Amino acid sequence: MDELVTIATFLNVTEANIVSGLLESKGIQVFIYDERAAINFANYIGGVRLVVKQSDAEKAQTIIQSIP
Repeated sequence: MDELVTIATFLNVTEANIVSGLLESKGIQVFIYDERAAINFANYIGGVRLVVKQSDAEKAQTIIQSIP
């Protein structure tokens, strides 16, 4: 079974959801951690984390890095 790994962190919940949608459109299953807490406490908890299966992490990082 694949481990889950954090591939990106955002202080803005909307940005996290946009990137999540992009990754999902490429066939990568994404989990958003700390979304509710980040609405009010993003700076204190380190933001919203996008988490994927380790086997998808490299592909996801490549996609994220290609965003202008």
